[in-house]
Amino acid sequence: MQAVVLLAGKGTRMAKDYEGPKHLLPVAGKPIVEHVLDRLPREVRELIFIVGGPHEEAIRRHFSDGTYRGRRIAFLVQEKPLGLAHAFRVAVPVITGRWLGMVGDDIFGPRSLRALVQQRDLAVGGSRVARPQNFGVLVTDDDGFLVRSVEKPKAFVSDLVWNGAMVMDTDFFDMEMVPSARGEYEVPDMWMKLIAAGRKIEVIKADYWLPINDKAQLEVAEKFLGSPQDG
Repeated sequence: MQAVVLLAGKGTRMAKDYEGPKHLLPVAGKPIVEHVLDRLPREVRELIFIVGGPHEEAIRRHFSDGTYRGRRIAFLVQEKPLGLAHAFRVAVPVITGRWLGMVGDDIFGPRSLRALVQQRDLAVGGSRVARPQNFGVLVTDDDGFLVRSVEKPKAFVSDLVWNGAMVMDTDFFDMEMVPSARGEYEVPDMWMKLIAAGRKIEVIKADYWLPINDKAQLEVAEKFLGSPQDG
């Protein structure tokens, strides 16, 4: 299986406190992105890094030998920041089957990542949060399959949100992309089209999820990852 890891963007919120790419900020003794990669399940044999923006060269230098712990790295460039669905679609030329998609600055529990890749079909990672209006909200049926997804809803829909990890296949890229009201290509819109086409998408709840978008979240991750509960 291939893993598509999003490492583009400006990191605007983190830039208020730190310079350089937030993916390379140290937390609990190593860069954030290495925590992300070290939790990948053994089924992942190849890494596809989607890079772009002002920190692209720093990311490329960090992985200059073209591998990470025995996994080959392919670099592809997102030329314009047009949304996460657009970023994942950059990987089309090299995807060969089912693939694990994830953002490169959020750290996921390894058990839920294993559960995602071991599903027989499509799956997305979910976590319960206090402020779901800031995320893509997930609604499931009684069997845990996705029936509805809403990006940053103004009214309460659910406290279960997408945490940035998913397992898709090449059908994801066949769905027509239409910009949302925010002017971006949204991943939840692609899921709804897959479901309308007859696909089922299971929601796998994360054992833990550490989003790292600002200094406060970085400090939370530092505390958590240095504790015995990690892993």
